[in-house]
Amino acid sequence: MDDKKQKSQRDDIVEPKEERQTDSSSGEIQAVRKELEDLRAEFERVESQFKRAVADYHNLEKRVTEGRAELAKWATGQLIEKLLPMLDIFEKATKGATDEERKSGWFKGVEMGVASFKAVLKEEGLEEIKGDGKFDPNLHEAIDLRVGEEGKVLEVIEKGYTLNGKVLKPAKVIVGKKG
Repeated sequence: MDDKKQKSQRDDIVEPKEERQTDSSSGEIQAVRKELEDLRAEFERVESQFKRAVADYHNLEKRVTEGRAELAKWATGQLIEKLLPMLDIFEKATKGATDEERKSGWFKGVEMGVASFKAVLKEEGLEEIKGDGKFDPNLHEAIDLRVGEEGKVLEVIEKGYTLNGKVLKPAKVIVGKKG
């Protein structure tokens, strides 16, 4: 029994030491918890900044891609605008040909070339403005008035074109007026 008493007395002696360690450890634990809390807050702040930076980067990539596409459209428009007078010349030349010339091989080659040229321009978004129907000041430029159905396009003097839905060159037309 003496052993049990001695053991019990040792436990009593040890317990206060553990309590003292717990008291000093409790302060350390609080400090570590505070530091952990601070680190978590810092992590959340940095993570939020990172997510914003990634989103900004993706937005920048999108704007650059859109800018490149817009630049390509603009450059295409500039080139097509320079090619339109040649298209007009080719069309006038083919319309002014005689019946005999139309039967020749070289004329058919020219017609094929003009058709091919038009097809390429159409692929790039060029559309001819229709000259039939009602006069539209957004699409047509009235260069003369003649007696006829009021507000109706009577004749197209020079073709007009849109490129990707935007007027590149208005059609020059003669418009009807009341007599």
